[in-house]
Amino acid sequence: MEFIMRREMELNDTDFQAMQHLLRQRSISPGELAQALHLTAAATTTVIDRLVAKGHACRTPHPTDRRRTLITPSAESVRKTMEKIMPMIMDVDDKVRSYDDDDQRVIVDFLGGIVAAMTKRAAELDPGEARP
Repeated sequence: MEFIMRREMELNDTDFQAMQHLLRQRSISPGELAQALHLTAAATTTVIDRLVAKGHACRTPHPTDRRRTLITPSAESVRKTMEKIMPMIMDVDDKVRSYDDDDQRVIVDFLGGIVAAMTKRAAELDPGEARP
């Protein structure tokens, strides 16, 4: 799914990762984006420039600090992303609803354990990468 989305958005891997952060957080400073992507400020500026040029992101003034800028996903990019992922989300939701409450608790426990194990191992490989 990720590869298909990246291809449709015409983004390289780094730009797609940046968009994932923007779509999750809705608004992020260039510095926070640089930290999340493990990039220099200059490299992050280049990523942001490409996203803005392709219409995927916008630079907006910070609401309380006029010296700062925030990066936000464009409304069109959010709309197109939601069009693609909502059918999958609805399918997953339908499947979850097909289980009773007890089974759902077991599934949540199982998946939570899997995420915890993977996060732990990722932290051992690269402490800066471990995020659930």
